Amino acid sequence: MASKVNGVVRVGLIGSGGISGAHGLGFIKYSDKIKCVALCDVSADNLKKRSDQLGGVSKQFNDWKVMLKEMGNEIDAVDICLPHNLHGPAILDAAAAGKHILCEKPMCTSLAEADQIADAVKKSGVTYMSAHNQLFMPVVQEAKRMIDAGVIGKVLWLRSQDCFRAGGEGGDPFKGSWRANAKTQGGGELIDTGYHPSYRLLYLAGAPVESVHGAMGRYVQRIEGEDTASVQVKFTNGVIGEILTSWAFPLPHGTHHIHIMGEKGEIFGSSNTLYHLPRGYDQPSRRNFSDVNTFEAEIGHFADVLREGKRPIHSVEEGRAVLELILKAGQSAEGWQTTAHVKPA
Repeated sequence: MASKVNGVVRVGLIGSGGISGAHGLGFIKYSDKIKCVALCDVSADNLKKRSDQLGGVSKQFNDWKVMLKEMGNEIDAVDICLPHNLHGPAILDAAAAGKHILCEKPMCTSLAEADQIADAVKKSGVTYMSAHNQLFMPVVQEAKRMIDAGVIGKVLWLRSQDCFRAGGEGGDPFKGSWRANAKTQGGGELIDTGYHPSYRLLYLAGAPVESVHGAMGRYVQRIEGEDTASVQVKFTNGVIGEILTSWAFPLPHGTHHIHIMGEKGEIFGSSNTLYHLPRGYDQPSRRNFSDVNTFEAEIGHFADVLREGKRPIHSVEEGRAVLELILKAGQSAEGWQTTAHVKPA
């Protein structure tokens, strides 16, 4: 068990643009137990924007190595919100400095790097948390509770989806960005937005992956990787799983973010609505949940994990498992680029 943090958790934010703004909302909401005390980014604009959001953060850096060295005992943890290819190096440096770690998805972009991270975290004794924010969706939490309680009996099949038209019907939302480049992105849509339905599937299945088959395409977005992926997964407990994820089209009509079939019935839902249809019934029951900002909940959970010395909901093992699933899907779909409808920019 990692050491506890006494009092308010002091965090250095590595990467102050993009998604860090959503993390910032969590620091604001849970300021009584976690506080961002240092910012790091190569962009002065990003540093100013994040500092302004957080009410002024005086310690600002352009290099995370310098931040880790100069802040010393002034920070307990880091929150990594960098482009995908920089996650691994930042995690390794933070672990070497003895800092607890929250890292945006994906944990890294290769299994060799994931194994380095696992070794470094174990040796340093720090806590590592994978920032899988959609685990905090009320429908996901309740579906997991119902599955574990045996409400639908033995699970047979499940699907997890996340689809939308990135940038709307026009424009080129990824032009000139690191997401358009397969090396800095680590792939395409599946290792980005597709990471969410992938870790949700693993969380709900509750068993290791046995085999993976993927199919990919690029239909709309001018990026080097895929903008759409369909993945079939077989789990060691016999459960069949499916992932559908896309930046080319919305969620197919009549389907849901999650759908689980069991021997005694089924559970399905999207956003804040969850349905339960017992076997033999014609109409499902419906439950509506209050809205939860999953990024805020994620930051609050990270604070509790460090202050109580407990394991996070997803750590290194889960981060590696979802990455392995995604990489195997890509290997399975090798050669799809030759039939892509849209050429990269």
